[in-house]
Amino acid sequence: MIVPLYGCEYDSSLTNDVTGQIDTLVDIDGNKYNTIGIGTQIWMQENLKVTHLADGSKITLLEQNTDWLNRNLNIAAYCWYDNDSINNKPTYGGLYNFFTVETGLICPTGWHVPSQAEWKMLVDYLGGKEVAGGKLKDYSGSYWTSPNHCIENNFGFVGLPGGYRTSRTGLFNGKGYGGSWWENRISKEDSSKSLKLSVASSEHNISESYFLKK
Repeated sequence: MIVPLYGCEYDSSLTNDVTGQIDTLVDIDGNKYNTIGIGTQIWMQENLKVTHLADGSKITLLEQNTDWLNRNLNIAAYCWYDNDSINNKPTYGGLYNFFTVETGLICPTGWHVPSQAEWKMLVDYLGGKEVAGGKLKDYSGSYWTSPNHCIENNFGFVGLPGGYRTSRTGLFNGKGYGGSWWENRISKEDSSKSLKLSVASSEHNISESYFLKK
């Protein structure tokens, strides 16, 4: 499974409520992102667009379906939805495999891929998994396919339906219908699996799923 990487979280452990606090950061490629405070956490408002890790090493761009079908693939890799960086990169960012997450270097320096516990903190702050998905969706544009069950987003987390690319077929799917974001945790039951959060256009809840890393 290859999905967008939304919302790197700020490394610092805060104790004060920073809801509504706005700032910016820049990644190693020079891409600029807005950030937003929610509760005691600070999140990126946008999906990552980076093509290099924080140490400067290049993330491998894989475009062909057959590249993603390789069961021996164990490198950090990415692509753009429909292999179309012109139309999809600015809005939806890149699609990254979990090996990229595991490097610990995908986010800008001072930021990290949120853990399961950190995502749970955000979800709980927004009222629980039954409603948090609707509060995280962007509602100002026409990105989500109707019906978009969005509870008014007053927190500035701009969740977009960037879709995904499946490692079973290499095909793209879900743009407009669903948003998925990695959690920085591997299943204790099977180290070959990875964990992601998902929100669907027709729902306002948020769910977790395990997927094969390859």
